[in-house]
Amino acid sequence: MKTYWTITFAVISVLFHLNLHAQTAVGSIKGVVLDENSLPAIGATVMIDKTTTGTATNEQGEFVLQSNLGSTTITVNYIGYKPYSKTIAVKEGTQSLRIKLEQDLAVLNDVVITAKSKVTSLKEEAFTVNAIDMKQLANSTMDLNQILNKTSGIKIRQQGGVGSDYNFSINGMSGKAVKFFIDGVPLEMLGKGVDMNSLPINMAQRVEIFKGVVPVHLSTDAMGGAVNIISNGTSKDYLDASYTIGSFNTHKVNLNGQLKDQKTGLIMRVNTFLNKSDNDYKMKDMKIWNTNTNAFELKDVKRFNDEYQSLFVMGEFGIEDKSWADQLFVGVSHSLFDKNIQTGADQEVVYGKLKQDGDANNYFVKYKKANLLNDKLDINFYTGYSKSLETSTDTVLRKYSWDGSYVPSATSELGGYQINKKHEDRLYSQLTTTYRIAENHKFTANYTFDYLKNTSYNTLVNKKSDITPSKMTKQILSLAYQQDFFDKRWSNIFFAKYYKVDLEKLVFNRETRLDEKVKEPYDNWGYGIASTFKITDKLGVKASYEHSYRLVEPDEIFGDGVSVTANMELKPETSNNYNLGFYYSNNFADHFVRAEVAGYIRDTKDFIYTVQNLHNSTFKYENLTNILTKGIEGEVNYQYKDLIRVMMNITYNYAYNNTKYANNSNDVVSATYKKEVPNQPWLFGNVDVSIGQNNIIQEGSRLEFHYGLQMTEWYYKNWQSYGNKRNIPTIPRQTLHNVGVSYSMQNGKYNFALDCTNIGDALAYDNFKLQKQGRAFYFKFRYALK
Repeated sequence: MKTYWTITFAVISVLFHLNLHAQTAVGSIKGVVLDENSLPAIGATVMIDKTTTGTATNEQGEFVLQSNLGSTTITVNYIGYKPYSKTIAVKEGTQSLRIKLEQDLAVLNDVVITAKSKVTSLKEEAFTVNAIDMKQLANSTMDLNQILNKTSGIKIRQQGGVGSDYNFSINGMSGKAVKFFIDGVPLEMLGKGVDMNSLPINMAQRVEIFKGVVPVHLSTDAMGGAVNIISNGTSKDYLDASYTIGSFNTHKVNLNGQLKDQKTGLIMRVNTFLNKSDNDYKMKDMKIWNTNTNAFELKDVKRFNDEYQSLFVMGEFGIEDKSWADQLFVGVSHSLFDKNIQTGADQEVVYGKLKQDGDANNYFVKYKKANLLNDKLDINFYTGYSKSLETSTDTVLRKYSWDGSYVPSATSELGGYQINKKHEDRLYSQLTTTYRIAENHKFTANYTFDYLKNTSYNTLVNKKSDITPSKMTKQILSLAYQQDFFDKRWSNIFFAKYYKVDLEKLVFNRETRLDEKVKEPYDNWGYGIASTFKITDKLGVKASYEHSYRLVEPDEIFGDGVSVTANMELKPETSNNYNLGFYYSNNFADHFVRAEVAGYIRDTKDFIYTVQNLHNSTFKYENLTNILTKGIEGEVNYQYKDLIRVMMNITYNYAYNNTKYANNSNDVVSATYKKEVPNQPWLFGNVDVSIGQNNIIQEGSRLEFHYGLQMTEWYYKNWQSYGNKRNIPTIPRQTLHNVGVSYSMQNGKYNFALDCTNIGDALAYDNFKLQKQGRAFYFKFRYALK
């Protein structure tokens, strides 16, 4: 912690020193324009009344104007919001304004495709980023994973139904190489019961997906990319509640709300959800032993040990829009989950009593203040402490079949006979400071301190007091400098990241036959650049490069006690990531078109990937010396008024082993050299169409129909070098169709949705050729009061 406060003090001191030497302009008006959610109003027009002097706000909603001294009236216009005006007395020096606009509901429906939203602006930044506006999807029955799985470059493969483990891939990089955040804070702080597979979409305002290169405000060792969920941040009272019921006895309840005392500015927020499902969908053509014929036969059976439920409650209390704080919140959250485990990485092995459960508590403080030190410095601070417990139970001496029958066994289902407890204590703090050196130059610094203590033991053999915990401390210092030229048409971001990790673990000594405590320090520098150039207002190009590191996570080394086995020899991975992309957007009367195309290269050393264990249905993480990934992705969006929206995308991703010699020799060529990395889709795409009409049944209503197509080309399950072409396992091509309808009343106050996934009941597979659910129906009712 001493290092944390030392660096924090040093950064602020340097910025303060720079501020003392900054020159101020005479008669300067500087301010920020925000929308009703306190988010930057990008591209708002700011004018000095009765003059031709004016400007547009930048990506942060900021503007600077020069004015004669004396009484001056400032007017602000922003599509979809009511005009704003304010008269101020301009004096020598700099005047500061903070302007908050009020939404104009009367014209809101007419500006959907004409106003440049935060989502569109993010897509035009230097980083390769996808951004999804969740407001348009608020009535959907899908979870976040299902929505993101339709995004170009992203492939999500689950091992089962609701609550199951999943593999999240961005441009071919997956596993722990991809990090997940909620409002810039690691999602793991909220406990294992809170993930992309369980979070309701109504908690999110938008989702940002960074590919290959991650900005410094998400200071992390992510190497493949990052997903940042931006929660609802409105300053007004609201209530958003929904209930979803569906196939396989699935129930999902979500409640989000906020109350604000307008006099004091005090705010209370609550976010909670409950997920429950039996996940008893049909498994097709499974091998069942027939005692009459003494032979296996193929039958359709239901999953029977796959129940899942999770609960999450978070409360926040704070204040905003004060002279000393834009936001100050303290909060606490509690989560729990309970899930049975039907199968592992191989569906030929089935479990009948294997289960896992756990709970977590999180306590946090977050603070934000902009425009300090003569409107040049912004500060964003978060600190939190979480404590979690996970229990894995494997105590049944049986071997099950898919029909639910079993035979006695000398070993348990995983072979470990255990009630494994994993206690995890985590302290996470993050400080981000941004200093605007001049109008088109700014410096950002981020420091992250992440301490984790992990204590895992089998209660049937040991007690917690007998076990020495493993500990890991990460410190990441990130620095970035941004420069803008030609009226912000050309932007460059130069950045560097310093990684420092101290890992303390137990390693088995073969000579003494005892466990020994080993400390493994690690530090290194990463660096990169991101650049974007707007060729015209409609056409732009962007490129980025990062030399990044990804540190080994505790679960990868020590396992999780259920499906992941330990690998104490696992090493960190490093990668050189290259991105190049183009975008084009234009309005043609009532038509809007946006097209994006991007190519990427990932040159990765000590690539970490999942390998199925041959002796059971678990898997582990291993290193490959050198993996080269090349890919290209493209997406086209079309919109006609507020009636029709069409999205189409396709991704080609080719990853192969670029390690020529096996086992560090110089004469034995590896059998997998230049061969595709198995269990990774190489070609996939999506089509989404929605057709809707306002006021079709009654005033203030909207009826909308949805259709979605998901295609995944066949790919190898195992290395194609092992075996001949006739017996190499493959995962076949899959084409899934989804349909749905939604209806809103009273301007979105009452909402109903009915969705059908996999309407053709096609046989679908996912990670390691595990069967996905067939046709399923879901109904959702949502009540939104704002």
